Parts: sequence; structure tokens; C-alpha cells
Amino acid sequence: MTEGSSRAGTGGSHPRHALVPLLNSPVRLSVVAALWPVDRAGFAVVRDLVEVTDSALSKQVAALEAAGWVAVTKGRAGRRPLTWLALTAEGRAVYQRHLAALRAIAGGGGARHVPGPAGAAPDADTVLNGVVSPSCHDDGHEHT
Repeated sequence: MTEGSSRAGTGGSHPRHALVPLLNSPVRLSVVAALWPVDRAGFAVVRDLVEVTDSALSKQVAALEAAGWVAVTKGRAGRRPLTWLALTAEGRAVYQRHLAALRAIAGGGGARHVPGPAGAAPDADTVLNGVVSPSCHDDGHEHT
């Protein structure tokens, strides 16, 4: 694995351990997301999609390229220089793993139901990760 792709805090079962630290930057995540559905995209197209300056995009692409997740190729269209960006196979795999971890976290993959006392019937309260959230019937107002 390349730098930035290792798990943060190995050994845990919470889905956050599968998050990729390098993709915690909103701009880097946005760049990878913009490149995901295409074989390659022009630098200016990605810049406009992500809504950053040339300088900011260049810096973030350099970090993704150093990790081996984005390939940068330069060419020309007539006299005009062009820069193309593409996700590498490793970049695609890392992005998929990061998205899976985010989905697991957002979908409750990191939350667990905490049961009440042994043999007790579930009550109107929801217990999640040790926090009791009263049901709407415990909020003190009448329902019609």
C-alpha cells in the first residue's frame, strides 16, 4: 500500500478504520469523485467541477499522484498544452473502499443497539451507543 492508504488505527471493527486519510480532504475527495465515472478528464474540466483555482487543484492532484492514485499526462491540441487526469486502478480501489466505509458509517454500520436488562421487553426509548433517545410519546405533548 502507498502512503495515505493504510488504515488509521488498525485492529478496530468500526468502519471508520477503513477510511483513507488522504481522502479526508474535501477537495481531494471531490477530485477523485469527478474522475471516477470517466477514463480521463481535462485539468480545466476537473477544476471547474470541483470549483477550485488552478493552484489549489494542482497541489491536490500532486498529492494524489504521489500516492499513485491519479495519473497525470500532458499533451497538446495544436499549440495549446493540455493536462489530462485519470484514476489509476489503485486509485479506483481506494476510492471504492473509502466510499464503502462512509456508507457503513452513514448507514449505521458503526452503531449498535444496546439491549436493556436481561429479559426486559423493549420500551419506547431507542438506545443507540449508550445514548437514550426518548420516543415521540415521551416528549410531553398530546398526539391527535
